[in-house]
Amino acid sequence: MDEIDIRIRVATIEDRELILSFISQKANFDRYPQPLEITIDKLGQTLFAQPPLAQVLLAQINNVAVGFALFSYAYSSFLAQPTLWVGDLYVQPLMRGKGIGTALLQRLAQIAEEANCGRLEWTVADCNTRAIAFYKKYGTQVLDVRLCRIEQSVISQLAGKRSHKRFTASQK
Repeated sequence: MDEIDIRIRVATIEDRELILSFISQKANFDRYPQPLEITIDKLGQTLFAQPPLAQVLLAQINNVAVGFALFSYAYSSFLAQPTLWVGDLYVQPLMRGKGIGTALLQRLAQIAEEANCGRLEWTVADCNTRAIAFYKKYGTQVLDVRLCRIEQSVISQLAGKRSHKRFTASQK
């Protein structure tokens, strides 16, 4: 197999359409059942805000983007250290098996190390056995945990609820 030159770069605001395309491709691959609510404007407001809520790496071959990784920082109370959370890691199907996922994962590990992160974490679907095998090849522990999610409409509903109990200062 010939060696290919893979370039990993940080996405810029000019890459919003490309990022939107990759997120759509990943949603399709993951069989995401709901319509995406993502827009070019939302990407601009969140990924390129100061400070950004998340960052994107693009993997390129011959100046053509063929994969991406979206990441942000979280905090581990158990470690008292930051964690690099990978929201998405995706390589286009025809480009898989060429070292692109490895290059993205290596760059994420470098970023995590530079930020003194105690962990690099993400989720993977149980049915994505190819990805699980790929991750395990690099020493990844695949944990038996469940992702919990509250959608925005329920967040608003939950945030508006008030406790029925009223607490008052005790009187002497």
